[in-house]
Amino acid sequence: MIRILFVDDEPNVLHAMRRAMHCMREEWQMEFVSSGSAALETLAKTPADVIVSDMRMPGMDGWELLAEVKRLYPQTVRLVLSGYAEAGAIMRLVGSAHQYIAKPGESEALKAAIAQTQMMRGLLSDESLARIVGEVSLLPSLPQAFYEISNCLRRPNATVGDAARIISRDVAMTANVMKLVNSAFFGARRQISNVERAVSYLGFDSLITLVLGHGLFAVGAANMEALWEHSIQTAIAARTIAVAEKLSQIRVDEAFLTGMLHDVGRVVLATRTVDRKWQSPEAAYADQHHAEVGAYLLGLWGFPSHVVEAVALHHAPKRRVEKSLDLTVLVHTADRLVRVAQSLPSAEESGVEPGLLEDLGLQDRWAAWVAAMPDHAASESVA
Repeated sequence: MIRILFVDDEPNVLHAMRRAMHCMREEWQMEFVSSGSAALETLAKTPADVIVSDMRMPGMDGWELLAEVKRLYPQTVRLVLSGYAEAGAIMRLVGSAHQYIAKPGESEALKAAIAQTQMMRGLLSDESLARIVGEVSLLPSLPQAFYEISNCLRRPNATVGDAARIISRDVAMTANVMKLVNSAFFGARRQISNVERAVSYLGFDSLITLVLGHGLFAVGAANMEALWEHSIQTAIAARTIAVAEKLSQIRVDEAFLTGMLHDVGRVVLATRTVDRKWQSPEAAYADQHHAEVGAYLLGLWGFPSHVVEAVALHHAPKRRVEKSLDLTVLVHTADRLVRVAQSLPSAEESGVEPGLLEDLGLQDRWAAWVAAMPDHAASESVA
């Protein structure tokens, strides 16, 4: 049974929350406290799997509380439940909380968020991995991409398309922007899966403030270009297959986004300072878990379940429940297509999971997908 701690300084709100969550009492062990200090005292006695906190509270507010929980208990899932939102709070949200859930009418969204994070937690085979992922607030970008977006946003004639093209070529920027734009903080009516639409929704002025004023994008190491290039090419390949199979535009956008993020777990493992278990020569062991690490991160950040599943299973697509040309198959096949592009072998020699394409009646489509791939995939416009 998972343990959930609810924190709100309003007695009436706590009472209403207790009543709304009463139906979950057989599945959740719940505790309700009225201040940040009381929450920390409670956690010191018994750590929680999930903490749900209001944002505006006297003394220690929700952001300060969650920042302290992140420091002390990084494996605890941190959710904000609040009706308060203003632009200056965005970066505090990104830095301290995994997800922001808006009041009122929050109970169903909250139940869904907790259910997804706990389902994702089941993916991780090692508690150390949960702690590592729990420490991640933002992913660092490649230096070149960071400088490009900074310079772009300072140009008076820059456009949304200009910014989106740069963001779309960087795994970290893509993940950070999508996490933010799809949170309840911005109140998008439907999930956004296209970077240019995400940038348009945020607004150019907000993006400038977030990047130049609050550091939404951070510069990282310069030694990960190969990972970034493989991610871009996989995104393009997934989009190419989706277009070739005449899937809807939404599916095409999701294919590109998921292809871009399929190795985000490798980004997490490569950029975190972790304990000895994850250092060389044990790094190979950690890398074996990059798919589940990436899926867990995206699940915590509120990405759609089918995107999370595709990242989790991109090396083992036959484990999925859906038996169609879904995101998992698209990304797995795109990943193999990119890795064997130089020699252009047949589908049987490509490393695609045996029987996968045959089960879907797609075994004869490999040559068409290879032929549809652009010659210079990594350098083409990807927004």
